[in-house]
This record gives sequence, C-alpha cells and structure tokens, in this order.
Amino acid sequence: MYRRLRTLCVAIGASLLLAQAAFAEPSPETTVDFDPAVTTLLQKAYGASEAGVLRSAVLTALAKEERHAAIPDGVTLKVTVRKVAPTHPTMKQQLDDPSLSPVRTKYLGGADLVGEVRDSKQQVLATVSYSNFPDVLPAGSPSLDPWADARVAIDSFAAKLATTWDKLPKT
Repeated sequence: MYRRLRTLCVAIGASLLLAQAAFAEPSPETTVDFDPAVTTLLQKAYGASEAGVLRSAVLTALAKEERHAAIPDGVTLKVTVRKVAPTHPTMKQQLDDPSLSPVRTKYLGGADLVGEVRDSKQQVLATVSYSNFPDVLPAGSPSLDPWADARVAIDSFAAKLATTWDKLPKT
C-alpha cells in the first residue's frame, strides 16, 4: 500500500513538473550547457536523463523571469551549470543502490551556475554567477524532488540574471 501511494505521489509530481515546463516557453536565444565534470557525473552517477530535467528547470526559471522583464532584442543568454548535486537520490542512484530511500535519504544538494548575457555580435555584456548549497541538512528544501535544492539555486540564479538583463539599455 505504501509503495503504491509513493508511486502515485511521484507520478503526480512528475506530471506537475512537466506541465509547468510545457507552459513556460523559454527564449529561443537561451542555451544551457553543462561543465564537462557535471556531464560525466550526470552520466555515471545521477543518470543521463537528469540533464534534461535540469536543463528544463533552468529554461523554465528563465522563462518565468522573462515574463516580468523581457530580454532585450538581440540579446542572448548562455547558462553553464558548473556544479550540481541532488537533494534526494535520483532514479539511477536508487536502481544502483536499493538501500537508498527516495524519502529518507537526503543529501546537501544545490547548484552552481554562471550565465553570460551577450549582444548580437556575441560579445559578453555581463556575467552572472550564483551558487547555493545548504550547509546543513535542515537548511535544505523539504521537497522530495531529487533536485529540490538545485531548483532553489536555479530560481535565485534566474532572478539575478533577469535583474542584469533588465538593466541593459533598451534598443
């Protein structure tokens, strides 16, 4: 019974995240890349599909910010995820180690990102860095989402990046 309820909760949560991503249309001038070390970590430890989850989280956060402050014409954004860690085990981690609990196992998760705001000639107008990893477990997100703390960092990063592009001269 408990497993069915847990599976149902995970399915509902995943559906909500997918719906959120579907309604948030990111700017086509935005790219999200991963540091080579992060790419390796995603492939070997967390699961290659997690790159798509994280990319979607970044694009969704930026799209939300863009609704409040439009990106100026001719400006592009390049975001690089330099470091990332889950708050709870990813599906691959759970499959690799069945002793991990998606609810009870908790890590110090978070993300470190850098974003470049570029003009139409691809010259860097501004660079924004943001990193957030809780110092202790109780300071982390209470969400059961494996990327809960990373999403907190991503949302704060997107707000900081939006403040930067909003200060650019309007053309």
